[in-house]
Amino acid sequence: METDSDDVTVVREDGRATVTLDRPSKLNALTGEMFAAIGESFESFAEDPPSVVTVRGAEGNLSAGVDMSGVPGWAEDRPLAVRDALETVHDAVGAMEALDAPVVAACEGHVLGGGLELALACDIRVAAPDATFGLPESKMGLAMDVGGAQKLPGMVGEGLTKYLVMTGEPIGAERAFRSGLVEVLAEEGEFESELATLEASLAEKPTYVHGLAKRQIHGVRPDVGTGMSLAIHHAIAAYHEPETMERVEEFLGGEE
Repeated sequence: METDSDDVTVVREDGRATVTLDRPSKLNALTGEMFAAIGESFESFAEDPPSVVTVRGAEGNLSAGVDMSGVPGWAEDRPLAVRDALETVHDAVGAMEALDAPVVAACEGHVLGGGLELALACDIRVAAPDATFGLPESKMGLAMDVGGAQKLPGMVGEGLTKYLVMTGEPIGAERAFRSGLVEVLAEEGEFESELATLEASLAEKPTYVHGLAKRQIHGVRPDVGTGMSLAIHHAIAAYHEPETMERVEEFLGGEE
């Protein structure tokens, strides 16, 4: 099965599925429509789960983050409208995590901001040696709002989480692997091979076993849901700070 929707391509064949962020001219920057398409795809998977789902980006980058072009307008929107938009994003992330099948993030090139948070919603992350991981939101005065702040401490510890969030500086694939942010680090030229090996290993196990494992593991997490709900309020507060809008406008001006 093959479908296309809003810069997200879904291919399902041989019992597996691949969800590709297909906006390479913008380094696969994520829009609200793309998050909605991702959510719809995973909701459809729930009816008949693939043996494994891989999330990746077109042309060598997972994603450079959330598309910033719409952010200035959010400062003018009613807070409830912003909340509704962010809840759609959270619904997509929730659908990814709730799927009984294993979900793999193929991390190449830029894995930044919302792109990193999308990868954190996957079960296992495979990194190419050129991958860089970061949360640059603080550089623009923005608050994180897609779950990274809630999930990272349990994976890499509070110290590295605060470093990533507070400095906005990225780390390379080697450090990401050593810290526990990614589970598989491919050697040069071996990324596709490592990814295929992992997909095959996951696909040969019963899907229901993966589903039971995810339910047990997610069940011992801190209250991520409450933290993500709070993140929406923090995001709205940040959008209404004048300095945030100045920084975002400066960033967007530099893209031209």
